[in-house]
Amino acid sequence: MTRRTRRMLQPLLFVALVALGLFPARRIGAQQASPRRLAIATRAIARGSVLTADDFEFRDSTMRAPVDTARVAAGWVARRVITAGEVLRAPAVEPPQVVTANQPVEIEWKDQNIRVSMRGTVTRNGSIGERVIVRTEQGRRLDATVVGPGRVRID
Repeated sequence: MTRRTRRMLQPLLFVALVALGLFPARRIGAQQASPRRLAIATRAIARGSVLTADDFEFRDSTMRAPVDTARVAAGWVARRVITAGEVLRAPAVEPPQVVTANQPVEIEWKDQNIRVSMRGTVTRNGSIGERVIVRTEQGRRLDATVVGPGRVRID
């Protein structure tokens, strides 16, 4: 082998060795996946349908990709057609919107024994636990968390 040939083959050999070294590590990691509780559709669900307890069940399953289905609950809304046996996860399902854009809401603030409330208007749709911008009657903009239908809280 000439010196030039060896110099050209060295990067290829390095890449091949790295690829062979990583392949078994991936396979081992996949075999050690731990089971998780996943929400699985028990029947076909139409777009826009509100989920009931009969529409899904939780099963133990192993999946490689990170899936957050622990929060799926009755009352969530299907954003697209879902087939039976499909894993329920965002963005296919979402929590219900409890405040809508330009809706009047009660803004509350609590600190131990003190509670202050006032009226305002939400600038966008939001579900429970989601952060939204609220305009007060004086025109001031506040960042708040949706806590219920028609109610937000300032932290």
